[in-house]
Amino acid sequence: MSSVPYDWKGDPALAKEISSLGEKHGTWITPIDNAHLPTFYATLNLWMYLGKGLDKNWISIGMCQTGDDEDNLRLGRAVGEAIANSDRKVLLIASGALSHTFWPLRELRKHESADLNSIYTPAARAADEERIAWYLAGEHAKVLDTMDEFHKYKPEARYGHGMMMHGALGETDCTVPGRQYGEYENSIGTGQVHIWFDKPAEGFPSVKHPVVSRG
Repeated sequence: MSSVPYDWKGDPALAKEISSLGEKHGTWITPIDNAHLPTFYATLNLWMYLGKGLDKNWISIGMCQTGDDEDNLRLGRAVGEAIANSDRKVLLIASGALSHTFWPLRELRKHESADLNSIYTPAARAADEERIAWYLAGEHAKVLDTMDEFHKYKPEARYGHGMMMHGALGETDCTVPGRQYGEYENSIGTGQVHIWFDKPAEGFPSVKHPVVSRG
């Protein structure tokens, strides 16, 4: 994607607060303020609809390629605690697909529609739909407890975006039901859907989760 002008404000104070909690949650987080770093479509696409023309502050969190589920949960815990410590109303956007395998180039144009028959495999579609149903029922624990199984279907960025969200919302303690906007659909083999979660009634409870050292 190119030639899309943008102009938004960052939130260095919140970024530094999140970073300051990294060690407490057993990870490290670096707040970067560098005008030469790129801004990617996963943030820019959403800003076009949710931020353009509005006086909002944005933080983009990079997906660490060496981070696993636990690393991303720890980052999410720090995000949740930083929000709880702040005076801000914050919208968390976990931007990424469910199952995420693209069709090969020679077959791709046959699968460009949103039709669910173009999800890469029936098994990937079934895994997506199972997790969507759990989210809508508020059964976040089932999503987390079956991540090893879901990784077989290569969720985008190893589902790091989802793990950060879970870490911020309280992980298996979170029972907030989701609200689906739009239809679950195909995007050249990958599973896409929009689900909204209200803030848990007790706020962001991630501080309840102690760090457990991995040997």
